[in-house]
This record gives sequence, C-alpha cells and structure tokens, in this order.
Amino acid sequence: MKSPPEKVEITERAVKVRVIEALNLPIVPRAVGYGTTRPGRSWEAVAEVAGQVAWVSEELKSGKFVQQGAEMLRIDDASYRLALTQAETQLNTLAVKDKTTHASLALEERSQSLLRKDIERKRKLKQQGTLSASILEEAERSLLKGEVLVQNLKNAIALNEAEREVLNTQRANAELDLRRTRFVAPFDVRITERKVNQAQYANKGQLLFSADGLAAVEIEARFPIGKLRPLIADKTSTEDEAGRPAVAQVPGALKLDARVRLRTATHTIEWDARVDRVAGVIDPQSQTLGVVVVVGNPYEQARPGQRPPLVRNTFVEVELRKRPKGRPVVVPISALHDGKVYLLDRDNRLEIRPVQTAFIQDGAAAIGKGLEAGETLVVSDLVPAAAGMLLSPEVDEKAMQRLKREASGQKGGRQ
Repeated sequence: MKSPPEKVEITERAVKVRVIEALNLPIVPRAVGYGTTRPGRSWEAVAEVAGQVAWVSEELKSGKFVQQGAEMLRIDDASYRLALTQAETQLNTLAVKDKTTHASLALEERSQSLLRKDIERKRKLKQQGTLSASILEEAERSLLKGEVLVQNLKNAIALNEAEREVLNTQRANAELDLRRTRFVAPFDVRITERKVNQAQYANKGQLLFSADGLAAVEIEARFPIGKLRPLIADKTSTEDEAGRPAVAQVPGALKLDARVRLRTATHTIEWDARVDRVAGVIDPQSQTLGVVVVVGNPYEQARPGQRPPLVRNTFVEVELRKRPKGRPVVVPISALHDGKVYLLDRDNRLEIRPVQTAFIQDGAAAIGKGLEAGETLVVSDLVPAAAGMLLSPEVDEKAMQRLKREASGQKGGRQ
C-alpha cells in the first residue's frame, strides 16, 4: 500500500520594508522660478537737440564705470548760444523801449493836466463874454488829441509786457537747449553701448549711448501659479474674486524672503534679495506669474574669481520663501500612493490609510488629516500592497534626514 502524502506546514513570510516615524516638522513653503537680470535703473542718452558732437569723454566706452555728475559728451552749442544771446538782446532792447515809453507817457499826462486847467479858464472867460467859442473848441480838440496819445502810449506799454513774456519764454528755451547739449551721468553707471563718435552729426531723438545703473539689479522670475499657493497667507486659491492673482492682493506677498542663485559647473552663488512687486498679468501660454525681486549693490558684493557681478541678461534662479507656520505631520512625497499611505501597525502588519494632503513642498508633503505624529510610516514601494500583510521593518535614517532637509528647504550652497 502507498503511504499518504506528507503534510507541509505553510509559514507566512515577512516582507522587508523601510520605515520612518511620522514627525511634526516645520515645513518652509518655497517656490523656485527663473528669469534674467536687468538693471534697476538704466540711462539712454537721447539727443534732445541736433548738432555736431563736439567732445566725447575718454570714459565713454563699453564696460567703463562712470560716477554720478561726470560729463560724458557735448554737442556743439554755438547756435544755441547765439539764440540765447539774441533773446537777451531783444529783452534789453525792449527794456529801453519800455523805459522811453513810460517817460513819454509821464510827460503827456502832465501836458494833459495843464490843458485841462487851461480849458477851465477859457470856459470861465467865454461865460463872461471875453473869449470866442472857436478858441475854446480848439483847446478841447487839443485835449482830445492828447488823450488819444496817452491811450496809445498805454497800449504800447501793454504790448511791451506781452512781448516780454514771449522773449522770456524764448530765452528759457534757449537756456534749456544749451543745457541739453551736455550729457552728465545722473547716477553711478556702467556704459553698455556707444553709438556716436566725435565730429559726427547727431539728430534730435537719436540714441547716442546707453548705460546701466549700479545701485540695484532686478529679476522678473516666472513662477507656476500653483507653486505660489503655499506662499499666500491664509489663502486656498491663487485668484481673488475678480480673477486676479491673489498673491498680488496679499500684503504679505512683498514680505517673502527671496534669494537669487547663479549655478555654475563648479559651485552655486547666492545673493539675498527682496520682493519688490508682482506682475499685473499672467502669461497666457505658460500660465506663470512674474515676481520682481531686487538685489542691492551687486557690484559692491562682487569678489574676483568667487562672486561675479550680476550684469544684464544673466540667467538666474530665484527662490521665494515664507517663514514656517505651525508644525504639520510631514511625509516624503514618495510615501503617498493615490491619496493613501502605508503604515506599520503594532503587529508588524500593513495598514493602508487614506490621508488628506494640505500642500506639497518639493519632496515633502504636509498632511492635513488622517495621520498622527509617532505612527510608523512605510516608505518602501510595495508591489503588490495588501492590507494585513506581514512586514519586516528596518528604520531608514537616510530617508528621515532627507525629509528634514526637504521640509526646511536646505538645498544648494552659498558663496
């Protein structure tokens, strides 16, 4: 007879997994965008008067640094000096004319006063019958002629006053044109382009040279709208009721910490910056919003061989940060599986639990509901994952340290 088959006991095998403890961590909301640098102020020297270029400074060369108040270029001012001299001469002539007219008016008014007294005497004599009417009429005609002359002199004085206003305006224009022949640096600048040489003729409205200011550099970095949501205080939407970007309406948007980074093949260079303003429109193609940050005194911060100055059109990375508020439960984003997390229960078995994510920052996710600090989180990717399966846990210290760095935003280096 055949012996019955041997009974084989089936033992459950535990699956090795990496685990970490769910912790309350201060997570730093941050967003990274990119843009190119431009000077906070620039100077485009445009000719406001026409003429031949009479003098050009030796400092007017691309790349040269020029201090505020330095004269850079002069246009021949001979014709404008002549115009000023002509206006002043006409004003002097008018002053003499006005003086003589006032003197003539004074004499004529005195003569009129004497004529009036003479007419009064003749009227009395006529009443007495000792003077003919024709003599009295002749005296009255002389008085009327004098009054016409007085009025003409007063009109001449009024016309002189109007002419003086015109000549004063002409003189002011001549003085203004004369000042416009000189080009003086309005602030500390670095010359970027020169388009004219000495003895060339400059037309009115022609660009002669351009320069960039040294005091500050601006970067308009573009950010995806969704990335800015964690930075907007007490907001759950990136738009207000009018459909405008909410970040532009929140006063705290201008109080965010900002850093500018230039990444090279060997190292990363950082500059502290401040948020100056938010763009008024969203780019329709990329659905990004521009945030303008300012770096102060970029040339003073430059160090040869270590930190270059931020010159125009340098492509840089801009990071916006907000100070952490509260200490939510934070997990690696890789530990989220379609809105669920894998947990290790007290019996070393797998529990699959749905959670609600508040927001995601880089590789870290802040959990709003469904997970408490102190619970054991499975960070391994289980395929397949079945609730209740036996697990063999191993604490992943590297994953924990990486999560803390992600939450605090510690990335890159500073030079």
